[in-house]
Amino acid sequence: MISPQFMQLKDGRWVPNPRSKPLTMDDLSVVEQSSDRLAAVLPSMNSGANLRYRKASYQSRAAGTLPEFSEVYNWQVAEGRFLLNADLDKLRRVCVIGKKVREEVFGLAPFLGRELKLDGQRFTVVGLMEDRQIFGEDWGDQVLVPVTTAQRRLAGNKYIQAMVAHAKEQEDVPDITVAIEKALKKRHGPEAGYQIVSGRSILEQVEQTILLLKLVVGGIAGISLLVGGIGIMNILLVSVAERTREIGIRKALGAKPVTLLWQFVIEAMALSLTGGALGVAAGYGLGEGIARVISHYSELEFPSIVSPEATLFVLALSIAIGLFFGIYPAARAARLDPVDALRSE
Repeated sequence: MISPQFMQLKDGRWVPNPRSKPLTMDDLSVVEQSSDRLAAVLPSMNSGANLRYRKASYQSRAAGTLPEFSEVYNWQVAEGRFLLNADLDKLRRVCVIGKKVREEVFGLAPFLGRELKLDGQRFTVVGLMEDRQIFGEDWGDQVLVPVTTAQRRLAGNKYIQAMVAHAKEQEDVPDITVAIEKALKKRHGPEAGYQIVSGRSILEQVEQTILLLKLVVGGIAGISLLVGGIGIMNILLVSVAERTREIGIRKALGAKPVTLLWQFVIEAMALSLTGGALGVAAGYGLGEGIARVISHYSELEFPSIVSPEATLFVLALSIAIGLFFGIYPAARAARLDPVDALRSE
């Protein structure tokens, strides 16, 4: 995506960088010609829009675009037609709507050829897009209009917010980025500030963020395991102290130290395993609850996934923690002198 740069003021507001000139359709043509490795370059003009049809009203999203949009995003028309080059040339007030717009605005009534008001401007519906998700997002609330019409009728100027360039091959993205930067600097000067963000750079940022989260969560989990292990050890030490006489009786009756050792080790592992199982259940329930809340309010599919491998790892780790922190109390119980233990009150 190519867009003008923004800068943050002291009061926290973000404003366009004065060195960044607004993008136009001429810039889009320059970017298209910058590399033969580009599959397509589309303008990005998106805004919230209020739709009205008779008594129905719906808050939608309007996007000014080109006829290539449908092919690039593999989003096909279900009924009617998509935008044409003639619509752009003649600045026609036509639109193609998503399935949700059709349901909310028209219901079961006929919609092709009908006029609706988009932010007070009359547009004729010429097509309906198929129901599908793009990048995991439901685009059914979209209204697509010719970019030239969006500039003139909706924005009131000749500018576009950004451009989205699509490479033919993923490995060509770095070279294409350099070519676009050179083309824009040649057109607007070396000081022109434009922000070029590729899908790869976004993915790298996401991976860095995930790595940081893993480190933070791992640190918290490590501290939690240490605290939990110390808690188990203290509980067993108290248990050994309270059962000293019982241990003395068992030793007097012939119980071997190794038997007592394993008894307390197994108790420690059972206690730790129970805590781990409760933690897994709580984590699963919390994750499922958060996923449902996000799915409900964002209208996106946000599943909560708990892998069996992760569950088994957590349970095995719980047993290992119990084994490690249970050895000292168990060894202390095994080393008790039966005479001293029987004297204990």
